[in-house]
Amino acid sequence: MLMFLAGVIEQMDLALEHIQKGGVHDARFGLMLTDNAVELILHQIAKDQHARLKAYPHIAEKYGHKKELEEAMGRSFEAKLKYARMEGQVTDEQARTITIMHTFRNELYHLGLQYEPILSDLSLFYFSTACAFIGGFKIRGFSYSWSIVLRERAQKYFTRDGRFSPAEPDDFPNACRKLDEACQHKKSITIACLADHMDSVISDCDTSLDILADLIYDNQRRTRDEAIIDCQTWRLAFETEGTEFAKKKGWAGRTIFDFVEWLGRNYPLQFKKDPISGWKKQALRMRSNGNPHTALANYQSFMTVTGSIREALLEGATQVEAEIDRLVDERRGN
Repeated sequence: MLMFLAGVIEQMDLALEHIQKGGVHDARFGLMLTDNAVELILHQIAKDQHARLKAYPHIAEKYGHKKELEEAMGRSFEAKLKYARMEGQVTDEQARTITIMHTFRNELYHLGLQYEPILSDLSLFYFSTACAFIGGFKIRGFSYSWSIVLRERAQKYFTRDGRFSPAEPDDFPNACRKLDEACQHKKSITIACLADHMDSVISDCDTSLDILADLIYDNQRRTRDEAIIDCQTWRLAFETEGTEFAKKKGWAGRTIFDFVEWLGRNYPLQFKKDPISGWKKQALRMRSNGNPHTALANYQSFMTVTGSIREALLEGATQVEAEIDRLVDERRGN
């Protein structure tokens, strides 16, 4: 057990070393190391209980969460986290943040550029959250061999009295507290960082919507409400979701323009009017919130719910600007 605990602390120490360098790639690596340390502890919680039930059949007979335990012993991160919550070793708030950050960790691998502006602050927040969770891990037996030699990173955090033991059980939670103190995470900075990025995203959408609204259609400029509807219906008209809906509702029109207009009247669109002012209010409320866990949850919810429309706005505005550039070049004779 001691070598396992030392290994977790080593990972956290290395994670902090990279996070404190401040670079985006170091932050990405630090976040991944942090998430891996969290998963190691989550798995150990299930592993310890599994060993306990195996050693004491009479306890196993009355145990009511065997199915959840078996799932936690597998490869599913979600199952491990769910079981840790059932065992009371992670709070609901910690679990929510860990879930979001684990998702970010996976997205960073594929879409690293999306969160680069906030990656350094996110990695620091996750590190502090992980320190609190890992430090609360209930150690079941502090086993070690007399010949054990702790590696250099672990030696900074574990006491060594020479004659009796290479470390003491309290060294592990104490190490987590020291690491948390060393990271110097500030709640206000995390909240401001998330709100700033959300404001930036909203500003980009606001600009894109202006571009789409300024597009002349049937010799008239569109309102922003009309533009947000067109932005959704034109995309929907070329997707299976839109054609299947039309088929189900008995659409009998002919042209694509008729189809787009029909979708605007009949399809349950996510946004029926300009959403920007409402989004700005969300960002303002998030900025005034004093809890970074809540701020992160609100940020993640906003990014998820608005993902499709934000992509459609950007795509539409990009197409309009490309057409404008083409027309300009055409008039210049290029």
